[in-house]
Amino acid sequence: MTHISQEFRFCKKEKVRFLESLALREYDFIEHAFCTRWGGVSQGPFSNFNFSIQVGDKEGNIEQNREILSTAFHIPLGGFLTVEQVHGDKIAIINGDVPDSHCYPGYDGIISNRPGLALAVKTADCLPIFLVDTKKRVIGAVHAGWRGTALGIAARAVDVFVKKFFSSPSDILAVLGPSIGPCCYEVDEKVFNPMTEGRGSNDFFKGTDQKGKWILDLKMANNCQLEDAGLLPDNIVSAKICTSCNVEKFFSHRGEEGNTGRQINFLMIK
Repeated sequence: MTHISQEFRFCKKEKVRFLESLALREYDFIEHAFCTRWGGVSQGPFSNFNFSIQVGDKEGNIEQNREILSTAFHIPLGGFLTVEQVHGDKIAIINGDVPDSHCYPGYDGIISNRPGLALAVKTADCLPIFLVDTKKRVIGAVHAGWRGTALGIAARAVDVFVKKFFSSPSDILAVLGPSIGPCCYEVDEKVFNPMTEGRGSNDFFKGTDQKGKWILDLKMANNCQLEDAGLLPDNIVSAKICTSCNVEKFFSHRGEEGNTGRQINFLMIK
């Protein structure tokens, strides 16, 4: 899976190379980027736009990468909000003052109606999901690996839009960024069993010739959740690009056998 759909294009701002959604670009109140691995100063397996200190990169490199991103998009360093990403389903909600903390421990998603805050998630095969209520101007950024997907984090995020911000699901646009594709995502019973409850898993699992092994389509699994939560099929767009197939552009935990960095993906109300 090495091509992208017509709804996306690769762009560059100063040193930063990123993937842009044309669907999001239509809304002039939105700034966003699915960053690639290129544009920074990190070395070795983290080359070179890594944003995770947990993988073993030098803190100084990550600080420089943050400054490069901040400068390229004219967003203050303090304007980026991230989550700890524990592969759960908790969503941080920001609808008031700017929070004191710029990283939320124990969360895998952020939703806000506050302008000037870049909601960010880091990925290296997991799925970044951007959600935008185009009428009420509410946005969300979600990190969805298989565990979060099994817990229904995409549907939970839509529920937060509806209950906390009074959104109508039909007004929400969902953009699914680069992640590992079904071409490369063979899983075992540890993944299959918790994900086969609820909607028919035939939509996103395929069997293999090997007993106890399946192919998982992570994007399709989340697409199903979003549709079940009330989003219109035409309002769900997906970057058909596999991070594991494209390690020259994106960090991939599986494609690089765990020794890699994390790219950042952010969404902001201007």
